[in-house]
Amino acid sequence: MSMDATSIIKFGGSSFLNFHDYSKIALFLSECVRSYPGSKYIVVVSAMSGTTGRLKEAIDSIDPNAPKRVHDGTLATGEIISAHFLEAATSRLGIRCCSLNALNLGLKTNSEFGSADCTEFDLTNISRKLAYNDVIVVAGGQGVNEEQSITMLGRNSSDYTALLLASAVGATHCTIVSDVPGVMSADPYLLPQARTIKSIGFRTMAGVAESGAKVLYGKAVSHAEKFGIEIRCGRFENGEINIYTTIGKESPASIVVVSKAVTIISTESKSDFDNALEWLELKNQSPLIIDNKEKREIAFVGGDRSSLGKLELLFKDAYSITDNAYLVSEHIGLSVRRSSFASHEAAVQHASLRHESLYPSANAEVPEWTEKARSEKSNIFV
Repeated sequence: MSMDATSIIKFGGSSFLNFHDYSKIALFLSECVRSYPGSKYIVVVSAMSGTTGRLKEAIDSIDPNAPKRVHDGTLATGEIISAHFLEAATSRLGIRCCSLNALNLGLKTNSEFGSADCTEFDLTNISRKLAYNDVIVVAGGQGVNEEQSITMLGRNSSDYTALLLASAVGATHCTIVSDVPGVMSADPYLLPQARTIKSIGFRTMAGVAESGAKVLYGKAVSHAEKFGIEIRCGRFENGEINIYTTIGKESPASIVVVSKAVTIISTESKSDFDNALEWLELKNQSPLIIDNKEKREIAFVGGDRSSLGKLELLFKDAYSITDNAYLVSEHIGLSVRRSSFASHEAAVQHASLRHESLYPSANAEVPEWTEKARSEKSNIFV
């Protein structure tokens, strides 16, 4: 069986709110295998919703200064257990199935714990497993470095694993399953009037991810563009995957992103600001520049302070650092405008106004969006 005929599907943590959800997805996979004889499926899974946060809290309570290597080894267990759960549910239905994780997947990375990058993908084991199995379940977001220590590719990086696999096996598309109907014009849990966007270009989507949107991992989008792999975003509904958004060739789209836990460094010095931008570009980091007429500001999304220590050495004049700020990014095609706010309420209010200006009739029919669900079963891990 040629690996070209292998389908890549990724299920996010919101797909697994209880143990029965593994059985539902296993039934779907069994029907796919039986309906299409000879078909092969590589299924990437995230940890059950809420698990990663609980594991992080646990390791922080034991040692707030634990090495990043310890963090990665701890957090990876959420995806590994999730993969075994789906393997068990699928095998129970008589489908030939196995699971792989960082230690036997063949995904080799550098040693940047917490945000490692793939350096090599050895397909030897995957090829061998595909010869004897119809479904391979892969624990997402992880690999190993040269010392065989587990490394995480980043928070919410199972998308990246799926796209790395897609390019490795020569797939033309990759399906990403989440709890929302595709890519939306805003986070529907913040702005219920958000609309589904049917198609969006790679570069626009990469910019949206860079601004902090969690619908897709940024490196995954860039990798898909590099290899020309279409991303199909859908939701698991009534026993099947419904596709709502395709990501591929550039097409106009407007999206408003609200990001929390943002760190902002501000200065009035143009020379310091320019030096900082130059340094970030040398490090292949795309700075998020905030539109502010009074001062120059750079934002770091997700509480990532790794670059701040070195950046501060570049600043000769007065500067300030603000933690736990909020960032609103308004994407219109490839252009973007950003504004920072001190409170969640102010950020959401501004985002709502900007969204209304982009989609004037969106408020006419507002669906009901409850709070994002977390698995009650995630407490079994700690």
